[in-house]
Amino acid sequence: MKDKIILFVIGILVGAVIATGAFYIYTTTTKSCDCSSNNTQMNGGQPPEKPGESNTQSSSQNSNN
Repeated sequence: MKDKIILFVIGILVGAVIATGAFYIYTTTTKSCDCSSNNTQMNGGQPPEKPGESNTQSSSQNSNN
C-alpha cells in the first residue's frame, strides 16, 4: 500500500512538471508571436476597411442633404 501511495505522489509531481512546462512554452510562444500585424482574417465575411473608406457613407449622406 505504501508503494502505491509513493507512486501516486510521484505521478502527481511529474504531471505538475509537465503541465508547468506546457504552460511556459505556450505563454512564451504567444508573447513572441506578433499576430496583430497579420490582418489576413476577414471581419464577419467582409474584407477589412481601407484607411480612407471609413467615412464614405456619412460623406455621401451629407452631400445628398
